[in-house]
Amino acid sequence: MTQNIFFDIGFIVIISTLFAYLARFLRQPLIPAYIIAGIILGPYLGLITNTEIINNLSEIGIAFLLFIVGLEIDIKKLKDVGLIATIGGSIQIIAVFALSFIVSFLIGFKTLESAYLGLIVAFSSTMVVVKLLSDKRELDTLHGRIIIGILLLQDLFAIFALSFLSQGTFAADVLLLSLLKGAAIIIISVFAGKYILPKLFRFAAASQELLFIASIATAFLFSMLISSLGFSIAVGAFIAGVTLNVPYNAGIIGKITPLRDFFSVLFFVSLGMQLSLKAFGRIISMLFIFVALV
Repeated sequence: MTQNIFFDIGFIVIISTLFAYLARFLRQPLIPAYIIAGIILGPYLGLITNTEIINNLSEIGIAFLLFIVGLEIDIKKLKDVGLIATIGGSIQIIAVFALSFIVSFLIGFKTLESAYLGLIVAFSSTMVVVKLLSDKRELDTLHGRIIIGILLLQDLFAIFALSFLSQGTFAADVLLLSLLKGAAIIIISVFAGKYILPKLFRFAAASQELLFIASIATAFLFSMLISSLGFSIAVGAFIAGVTLNVPYNAGIIGKITPLRDFFSVLFFVSLGMQLSLKAFGRIISMLFIFVALV
């Protein structure tokens, strides 16, 4: 099993590197290159045998990426765009969901299926958008902060929407419980960021190795805690980065960035591996409709 995983990761890294070289030569972004590599390795050649393990490892890429975004974001600057992100994000989510729902229903999907498709089209991929902003060094720009605010709002909408769809009816107790969990997360984060983490990292800063492992532990701790409360791992990792407001952020980012890049490759390759080429042929006409809608 260990040897199989080693070879699987080896295939992923080697093939992804070849496609990345080709993408750079053609002056294209690397994300499509990784997804195409996943299609080649998964559905097309079937070289990857431990797809479930690779998919699980890819989630670490999401956590590290959002953790670094949280470290790089100035929470005061994020507050400045809170109003426009909330208003703009709400309009975007509701309008796109409504339009997608109507289109889905008109082309033959049932009500529940149309609702799910509406959500799929309305919500963005946090991982993809943040990776693009990070690669272009636009995370701390005005439009970058607004986009991150909208992405966080979409995550909150997604939690409420999925809770509603899973229940089949509007459940006030589910909504109230989610709000209470969110409030608890904010209280814990503020307390930890003000009274606990600065002291721990002041001590850890004396050792580069301890600083590195303490940073990773913080990312995992918040991700696990917040995920257990029903929120996504990405949200937990982002909050961990924002909470870790210490003078050593630049050093922490420099150490974790290589890990982020490696696991991000696994994430995008795993997306390609999950695509079904047989299903693609059956849904291509509907796919073009939704692509045109987007």
